Amino acid sequence: QKRTRDSPGADFVRSSPAAMASSGEDVQITCRFVTRLPEKFRIAPTPLAVPGKLTRYGLSEVVNHLLALDPPKPFDFLVDGELVRTSLQKLLLRKAISAEKTLDVEYIPAVGPPSEESVGKHEDWVSAVDGGFAGAIATGCYDGTVKLWSNAGSRLLTVAVPNATNNAVTSVALLPGDGDKIKLVAGAHDGVARSWDANVSSRKASAKPSRVFVGHTAAIAEIATAPGGAHFASASADGTARVWRREGGAEFDFAADAETGRADETSAKRRKKTASHVPGAAPVRSCLDFDDARDDGDGDGPLAPRGAELVLGDHR
Repeated sequence: QKRTRDSPGADFVRSSPAAMASSGEDVQITCRFVTRLPEKFRIAPTPLAVPGKLTRYGLSEVVNHLLALDPPKPFDFLVDGELVRTSLQKLLLRKAISAEKTLDVEYIPAVGPPSEESVGKHEDWVSAVDGGFAGAIATGCYDGTVKLWSNAGSRLLTVAVPNATNNAVTSVALLPGDGDKIKLVAGAHDGVARSWDANVSSRKASAKPSRVFVGHTAAIAEIATAPGGAHFASASADGTARVWRREGGAEFDFAADAETGRADETSAKRRKKTASHVPGAAPVRSCLDFDDARDDGDGDGPLAPRGAELVLGDHR
């Protein structure tokens, strides 16, 4: 049975699948197009017969025709929660669904390939990216630098870790501050986490060295921030994860360390014994020292209090 040409979807309606199979013509599949999109993108839930050979591109043409969209919009399609990536007929055969059954086909907006807006170049592998807030994106690189970018892709700032030539940046994180102020934290191959106080706007940024966090005996692999940014955690190839106060650690003279490059030359054994192994670092207890003298909440040590190591914000 056929619909009149004046009825919705008449161009795509054919006779029953059994009749099409017996006559040697393409199999027709009865579909009901459904969606969770707003009302203006909804089709009446009337079953329509469409050629079984249609793929998502043909189905998208059907939906655009029924909605009279101008310009047309691309759609993707789901059958039983699975994206349609073959013809409808092949999909039904693979899922053992009878062609006589009315098939519910959900359509959703298709996501096109990403478009390149801007290219930001590092001189080596990009190892880390963070951009959760503050209108900025931070990247770390094996060239020993950390860069801040605007959301549009413009470079706002470049800072280098000490002895950058032999000290790859392995992880970065942005901690929130007041207004345009943020804390930029970077972990490096020398096992040291360093922070900068940064001011960020849509067109420019500035940063000054802030703190150094000493304790790991191998390269830092990852840095993550706690909700609110009062603490951050570092994970290292030395097999430990450590939680720090954002204002913990020690004051640090980045210029002095850059001149000597002693951060990379310090052995793991010496690093364990000496909290001030990095030039410019004040003589404070390191994380490893902290294992022998737990913090009782007096705020003297670089690590977070005992409870804060287990509870970060509302997360355990």
